Amino acid sequence: MTLTQLTRAEHGAWRIDPAKAAAAAATVHLVPLVADEIRKVAGQFPVFLAKDADTGQFYPAALMGLEPHENLFWNGTALEADALPLNLLRLPFFVGGEGEEAVICIDTASAAIDPAGPCAILGPEGEDSDYMRAIQAILGRLVSGREDTRRLVDFMLEHRLVREMKLDLTFHDGSTSLLTGLYGLDEPALARARDKVGEFADLMTLAAMALSLDHVAGLVRRKNARLAAQAAWFTPAG
Repeated sequence: MTLTQLTRAEHGAWRIDPAKAAAAAATVHLVPLVADEIRKVAGQFPVFLAKDADTGQFYPAALMGLEPHENLFWNGTALEADALPLNLLRLPFFVGGEGEEAVICIDTASAAIDPAGPCAILGPEGEDSDYMRAIQAILGRLVSGREDTRRLVDFMLEHRLVREMKLDLTFHDGSTSLLTGLYGLDEPALARARDKVGEFADLMTLAAMALSLDHVAGLVRRKNARLAAQAAWFTPAG
């Protein structure tokens, strides 16, 4: 990854292929979320809290694979999902800096930068293209959502609404997987603390996180299907 500040003079003529941008998610199994997207994303993926290895801070994240560097929704050409996290939709763009110093950056090493790509950065009159305005909106949500996300996570930790979960799984071919460091929302704990949840929207978000854990079974089904397809590919014909 090579990040540089996006400028009209240097990058205005560049074009982006969003399908190639999505390919960057092929080896991503855990995607950070902001609070206001959790309810939507939780309808598709299990949502846990994870801990940043560098800062020790907890953050909500969508689980998309059962091994590091595995995305079970990537079919080789696209992500098979109805709702994708903002941190995938923004690619290959990032936010650099904080507060008033924040700027939009682009990963100049991204395969999504393609002269034949369908999405222009600037329109014919030098204005921001519709695509770029959509990217700016996504990046804006990620930045503005940091405070609410931190508040929600702090509430969950203060009231002990999460418990550590070890996903110790065995698949149809006998292979196994062990994922640690994930914290799922504890429904009984949420029931005890529901009167302390000040905002109804927060309660719905927390409930969505709790219900999303059922999607782990869907990930297991995807893993079994992938393993079966790989076995069929490598099995000599009779």
